[in-house]
Amino acid sequence: MPDGRQDAEAGRNDTGRGSLLPLVLSGAFLAALALSLVWLNIERTKLAYRARNLQRDLEQSLDLNAKLNVEREHLLSPHELGRKAEALGLGPAKPGRIRRMEKNGPPETAGKE
Repeated sequence: MPDGRQDAEAGRNDTGRGSLLPLVLSGAFLAALALSLVWLNIERTKLAYRARNLQRDLEQSLDLNAKLNVEREHLLSPHELGRKAEALGLGPAKPGRIRRMEKNGPPETAGKE
């Protein structure tokens, strides 16, 4: 017959192993949770850097757009257009050189009235 001490030791060993499993599972769960939090923090940091770079690119594009608008207005100014026309040998049209087209009729010569 089995000894009473042996039954007590066997029960202790089973109880010890049974309480170890939840501890190991809890530790594994906490480790997985910690790794998830670290990964989320890394992703958040990467997104913050990307957002900062996109914001910088947007500001640079807006600055360039403003500079190009100023340059376009300068190049289309009457003074600048007149200067370029003179450089190309262009001037005002002579009388009779401009024709105006009517929707339903023959063209009219400007200056002949």
